[in-house]
Amino acid sequence: MSESNDAVSPAAATATVTAPSVTAVGTGTSQTPPDVAVVHVGTEARAALLGEAYTRASATARALVEAALGAGVAREDLATSGLGVRSETVWKEGQGPRVVGYAATTAMTVTARDLDAVGALLDALVAAGGNALTVHSLSLEASDPAAALASAHDAAWRDALATAERLAGLAGRRLGAVVRIDTAPQQPPGGPIPLRRVTLAASAEAMPVEAGLAEVSATVSVTWELVE
Repeated sequence: MSESNDAVSPAAATATVTAPSVTAVGTGTSQTPPDVAVVHVGTEARAALLGEAYTRASATARALVEAALGAGVAREDLATSGLGVRSETVWKEGQGPRVVGYAATTAMTVTARDLDAVGALLDALVAAGGNALTVHSLSLEASDPAAALASAHDAAWRDALATAERLAGLAGRRLGAVVRIDTAPQQPPGGPIPLRRVTLAASAEAMPVEAGLAEVSATVSVTWELVE
């Protein structure tokens, strides 16, 4: 009977040594004026008959389209974003639910590329929709935020670099090669950018809209090697 001894190589016995490194997180912001207004509006019509409710809602929706076109909005910047019909019921003792009417709703997204004309556009939509109109939201956006996002990334990188250099100096080291870069998920191009200020005020004239400045932020995490 023979005994076998498993030999352990010097390489396997040597512990893995991780190169010293430093990771710093930087944040940066950039401001850009918005150049597009996106208005989400809707209509609602109620009637005893389904067809009547649907016809009324459709008529108001067509009036909104004509009003938007008359205010200078291009047809390709109009999009129907919702359509619904529901029954309205009441509960009667001993009879259960009973249908008493119907409500038809429509939703439309209007993209205005002239911010100076947004106030007049809102007034035109209100006049066309009347009491059947609902203004769901108004957002001011940058149609091409890529440049602002690039500036925010530049600022975030400088912030991370300054932090890493300071920490390396405290450790008596210098920064070497970059070994890893991570960025936080960013808002896709064309999406709404948070606004610093949006002011809507009722007046006898066209409703004023203050665009303010849109702010884009970016965060990066960078790892550098540390060298002597």
